[in-house]
Amino acid sequence: MKKAFIFDMDGVIVDSEQYYHVQRTDFLKKMGLTPGVSDPQEYVGASFIDGWKMMIPDENLWDDLLPKYKRFFATHRINYGEYVHPYVGQFLSDLKTKQKIATVASAGPLDSIEQMMDQCDFRSYFDSILSGESVKNNKPAPDIYLKSVEKIGLQPEDCVALEDSTIGIKAAKSAGLETWALKYPGYDSDQSQADHVFNGFGEVCDHFAKMG
Repeated sequence: MKKAFIFDMDGVIVDSEQYYHVQRTDFLKKMGLTPGVSDPQEYVGASFIDGWKMMIPDENLWDDLLPKYKRFFATHRINYGEYVHPYVGQFLSDLKTKQKIATVASAGPLDSIEQMMDQCDFRSYFDSILSGESVKNNKPAPDIYLKSVEKIGLQPEDCVALEDSTIGIKAAKSAGLETWALKYPGYDSDQSQADHVFNGFGEVCDHFAKMG
């Protein structure tokens, strides 16, 4: 029986990918630039810096634009509480009832994870959080999952990763974790490497209940 469930954040716990794509697109248009990516699916699951490089292919612009974007970001922050996927809270409650460990392993920055925890009132459900900022190689490298497993004192085979993107699934599988993929309308990521694919957390709750 699995002992721990390790959650990606963006796209899994919260439907934030579209919001951030629109935010970045609006910023670049204000700067008089055309984004290098028009479809957020092209960088779903990537770290902030990898997504930034795809949106702005001309690296000569990075040093000038990044501080400006950070100021723009600070005044256009998402309220994660408005973007929580249905039944996430139910599944977290089910895990707590059965005394399972729940952690977050997100490629995103730590302050965004902390913000999500507070706005969604999820802190009491999670035993630890880990950001891609804390590992040498972010997803799709397995580092963040290996570090997450080590942090809670378990082995990869004791854990399940919950992911949505091809990048995240690759990271989890490379670390040796059973991987459950969440499939939502509007996204079409390749999830063929996942062990199970669920149409939302309602199905995850049903599957978990049958595990005993």
